[in-house]
Amino acid sequence: MQSNIFLINLDFHKFQIERTPYSEEKLQELRANHNETHSFFRNGDYIYISNKEDETDSPLGESVELSFDNNERIVNSLIKHLFFRTFKDRFSYIKPIRFSPFMFYSGKERDDLVYAYLPNNLKNVLSYRKHIEVQLRKFTLHGKNQWGFVINTSHKWLLDVNCYELHTKGMDIIGLDVLQTEELPGLSNIMAPNEEFIGSIQSIEGEYAKVVTSDGIEEIQLTELFLKKTTYNIRAFLESMLNSDKVEQILSNVRFEEQKRLDPEKEYLEINSIAKLLFISQGYDGINSVIFQNRDGFCFTVSNIPFSPENTFKLQSPNFIFDPAATQVESKYPDLGLKNFGPYDSHIFDPKSPKIIGICHKSNRGKFTNFLHNLISGIPDSKWFKEGFRKKYDFHEVNIEVNDVSEYSIQEYDKIISSLIEKPDIVIIEIPERFKKLKSELNPYYKLKAKLLTLEIPVQFVQDKNLAIRNGDAILNAIGLQMYAKLGGTPWVLPSARSVDRELIIGIGHSIIRNSEYKGAEQNRVVGITTFFSSDGQYLLSNKAKDVHFDNYFQELLKNLNEALNTLQENQAWKENDTIRLIFHIFKPIKNIEHDVVQELIKNFSRYKIQYAFVTISKKHPFQLFDTSQPGKKSYYGSDVIGKYVPYRASNVLIDESACLVQLLGVNEIKTAKHGSSNPILIRIRKPLNEFGQELESEELFTDIQYIVQQIYSLTYLSWRGFLPSEQPATMLYSNLFSNLLGKLRKIEGWHPDILNFKLKRKKWFL
Repeated sequence: MQSNIFLINLDFHKFQIERTPYSEEKLQELRANHNETHSFFRNGDYIYISNKEDETDSPLGESVELSFDNNERIVNSLIKHLFFRTFKDRFSYIKPIRFSPFMFYSGKERDDLVYAYLPNNLKNVLSYRKHIEVQLRKFTLHGKNQWGFVINTSHKWLLDVNCYELHTKGMDIIGLDVLQTEELPGLSNIMAPNEEFIGSIQSIEGEYAKVVTSDGIEEIQLTELFLKKTTYNIRAFLESMLNSDKVEQILSNVRFEEQKRLDPEKEYLEINSIAKLLFISQGYDGINSVIFQNRDGFCFTVSNIPFSPENTFKLQSPNFIFDPAATQVESKYPDLGLKNFGPYDSHIFDPKSPKIIGICHKSNRGKFTNFLHNLISGIPDSKWFKEGFRKKYDFHEVNIEVNDVSEYSIQEYDKIISSLIEKPDIVIIEIPERFKKLKSELNPYYKLKAKLLTLEIPVQFVQDKNLAIRNGDAILNAIGLQMYAKLGGTPWVLPSARSVDRELIIGIGHSIIRNSEYKGAEQNRVVGITTFFSSDGQYLLSNKAKDVHFDNYFQELLKNLNEALNTLQENQAWKENDTIRLIFHIFKPIKNIEHDVVQELIKNFSRYKIQYAFVTISKKHPFQLFDTSQPGKKSYYGSDVIGKYVPYRASNVLIDESACLVQLLGVNEIKTAKHGSSNPILIRIRKPLNEFGQELESEELFTDIQYIVQQIYSLTYLSWRGFLPSEQPATMLYSNLFSNLLGKLRKIEGWHPDILNFKLKRKKWFL
């Protein structure tokens, strides 16, 4: 197994560095007078000084000796500054676009995927260039601190024309999103200008544009504005210069080139070639490692061979359990277990004879009623959906009433919903595919969902294109599973942890409400979302906290968790002195707020012994894994080989004592070359931080990384959106679905989100 990490060689444990007491005035003075030769950065109460070029060696502060162990942030800063200055010395013709993580564009013609398809007058004006990112990361390998650079590549649009030039050439730029450029002080010849997304152009008067910003309407010179490089804006630019057929051909060619670039083997080779460029030099005496050093003796080299991590362990796929006594078990496919045993909670599930209302367009009534018949009664020659929804989920009968509308409008749907005499258990609604393209506040999909959820009725939507699809048993099978979960059912569970400790797994999501996406937009309100699971994966309940000002998020989240734990301690009969293990799965922590909340929670439930862990589960990280011995497989859709160099599902690497990479979309799960390289998820146990960013220890922390990784891996088999394992554990998937839907529904007039904290809190309405 290989990675995209290139380890840094540091052959000493202590180093000399100058420093001087911090003040903002002193920092500005030093940078103004010595920025050509020195680097300056603040850490705590001091400004630290790295002399890279000044041969006079005139001291600018006191010299101190520091060790690596207690000064990680200083070491980080030194490495970043020495890398940056050495890069600028070696590649003076390149202007980096960001310092940390370090980013720059390739200037080579072959790395511009649109170059060959543009007319001569647009070459190098518009480009789709290779974007290279180099991140510094710290690891703990074999109990020792280790630093490394993580390299990634992508391609991004560049448009080297300001809005004044576009306007004078006749392009209509009214209504388009724009960036404002700003030269960073003292860095005009060193770094590319900074770009900020500030708003959209409302009107143009002479050489000025009126721009809608987060602070209202502002007048800004057109020469300072550039189009935001969205696909929509790039298309608009091309259409202003070329005929529409030519534009489509260019964009189609770029998509084809992008797909070829995403080949994992090519990406692996590309990353390695960049590492050689950055970390190896060729001089008169041969090929040598580049030495990154300053005049105080701090120096390092970087390996140009990718790190091959070996610290791994075997992850077990879970069994699937279909009865409370755990005697009905299926080891491979949950669908086979449902077929043989029925759902886990069949003996207690209510209602056993659900009432369903179906709503369709009258022109599709024939197809819709056939679809419903197949859904309820099954398809006789199907492998997985022969019994249909009624028998597969052990219902006595399923009562369906079908209504039709004359047009796809909220008014027509609303007439039927408002005329209901008896409340149904679930509603199935046929909608056109075009609804997907509408804004959420205008979309009947979200208006209908808001209406029905307000009535505490879950809803299942079916797109019109899926009504008559041939061999549609896979779609029917997934819809049946989702409907059973939305009705409050538990199709299957996982083996529970064999432990004397009680355990809850809690997914915490939060949605920050912004006034706009523009620079400076206030992020003033937070919505907290919690989903609760038992250790065997049973969905217990969900809670939505009120929308609160950011300053009140702590109290609202604490209240939310207190209420949930009070409910669960009664339902599960917790006893005094029980050890309660709370494992929180969280997308992105807000500073130390969640840790502080749990400390208060421990005080409130002092009759129990509470242990806890905060775990982040992320796909947005820089790490990649490559299995260079993996030959790939033939595509389902042709003879092309796909998945070369992609590791198998469950491949994993411990990158330190609290973090692990796990491959969830492996070579066997890849269906098409469009997947490209498949990134692992990063699982990390988060500890509270002090003011200097150092981790704090606590006796209440649960830090068994292998236990937590296995648990998360098992929970990826528990998504009731479908039968295949997911790329996220159910805890995070459900919290994300919950928060994303809330974000859409809040734009619907008349929506009251507090309704979700009543009868729907135990149902998976968000699937």
